[in-house]
Amino acid sequence: MPPSPFVPSASVNKGLSGLSRSLPWPKRLDISLLCFLGLFVATCDRANISVAAPSMMKEYGWGITKMGWVLSAFYVGYMGFMIPAGVLADRFGPKRIFAVAMACWSSFTALTSLPRSLGILAVVRTLMGVGESATIPSINAILARWFSPQEYSRTAGFSWSGGYGGIILAFPLASLILKFCGWRMIFYLFAILGGLWLILWSKGVYDQPEDCPTVSPTELEFIRSSRPQIKGGGPIPWSLILRTPEAWAVFALHFSSNWFTYFLMSWLPTYLVIEHHFSLRKMALGSALPFLCAFCGTNLFGYLIDRVSRSGNRTHVNKMFLLLFACAAGILTVISKASSPSTIVFLLCLSSALMSSATPVYASGSLDLVPSFAGSFVGVQNSIANLSGVLAPVITGYLAASMGWSAAFSCTAAVCALGIACYWLMGKAERKPPSPTAPESLSSFGINSIG
Repeated sequence: MPPSPFVPSASVNKGLSGLSRSLPWPKRLDISLLCFLGLFVATCDRANISVAAPSMMKEYGWGITKMGWVLSAFYVGYMGFMIPAGVLADRFGPKRIFAVAMACWSSFTALTSLPRSLGILAVVRTLMGVGESATIPSINAILARWFSPQEYSRTAGFSWSGGYGGIILAFPLASLILKFCGWRMIFYLFAILGGLWLILWSKGVYDQPEDCPTVSPTELEFIRSSRPQIKGGGPIPWSLILRTPEAWAVFALHFSSNWFTYFLMSWLPTYLVIEHHFSLRKMALGSALPFLCAFCGTNLFGYLIDRVSRSGNRTHVNKMFLLLFACAAGILTVISKASSPSTIVFLLCLSSALMSSATPVYASGSLDLVPSFAGSFVGVQNSIANLSGVLAPVITGYLAASMGWSAAFSCTAAVCALGIACYWLMGKAERKPPSPTAPESLSSFGINSIG
């Protein structure tokens, strides 16, 4: 196998068609960066309404309950269309589907500022969720076509860390726009981000590296010699995917990690202000730093998992790194006992950083197991994982009110432990060679057997 061409060279900058490439890194890194930015924009557009909500409630005379319906409407479309979006990405190509999705949700982001009717606004947010549902499936579908398995953890981890980046930027940027331009301008300006991304994506991305005129012969040889054979358009093996233990290990791990994230997104500001009397400035800083640590951790652990896997079994390496996630769960159980503000923030940051060791594992799960149907697989995966966005805020609020914050933190730790245990018992990252005696194996669909 030829070495990975990460070092700039003349061959890297000269494409197959003779077109010059001005950027000093391989073309596939453009793909990963644009995937990162796509999820970054999606998360910003999803979160900005939280900043505008108080002003909207005041202007329209809505209470918390009515605004809650608006906020929840997004997830109706997001979760409800996730699986169809994955099927579309696999069947018609992730470039086209992601572009249509970005145009859709960016349009509805801008339209969020217009409706004065609660029902119409809920419909707008639902349709915005439908658009965003194609984000993760499209990302994994195109990464499977462009990257070698030895790069899966770092490239999937980096691309998915755009979600953490969006959380970090969305709140301060939207607050700044609110202060100087009013709440409606938040949605207009954030929609422009999607338009700018769409231009870069349309001009710089191809579904297959073989179709890209600026891919060098060296890079194309590396991709094709190490990448699993990708055959799109065939029947999707739903029954085999859904009854495979390795798949459910990925689903459980992603669900548990998402529970951790939604727990912090939903309740951390309230916990810091009410329980520990943080000022608004300290609360904003204390709420953002854990996500910054998760962003950095995801990229560090993705790199390390790929590096260690060069000389070891990837399944064993994944499970080894999940011990850090287990440490994060343990730290959660003691955070509620800390009283010093600096200690609380430090423990939250440490726990979030260690939790992110799981992100490259589940982000690359569909690439490791079913690269030809990565979009469809991750559509199911993300639908299940986002159920935690429905359950975690409600259960956490109930536990905090009835039993105290210690019980809420312990519940989150228990869910994380359950996800880790499922992956330890059932998780695998290697594909077996096709079995000639198993006509129903995944090899009959143009891919290797899971596990």
